[in-house]
Amino acid sequence: MRSTNRAMVLVLPYWQIGQEILAQQQQQGWGSKVIERLAKDLKREFPDMKGVSTGNLTHMKAFAEAWPDDK
Repeated sequence: MRSTNRAMVLVLPYWQIGQEILAQQQQQGWGSKVIERLAKDLKREFPDMKGVSTGNLTHMKAFAEAWPDDK
């Protein structure tokens, strides 16, 4: 049980970021470059943070698309 909870703590933020990307893309429309802007904003605000490249954010979005429910 402990390992399941630990995995959720690690995975849930990725899923939440993916959900936010999906919501922003739906709101702003195709071609709005949500992922590119988010990657730049995160790098600017948190220069030492790892894992916020456009590629990783695209993976987070795909993860949220594959599992639309957080349960």
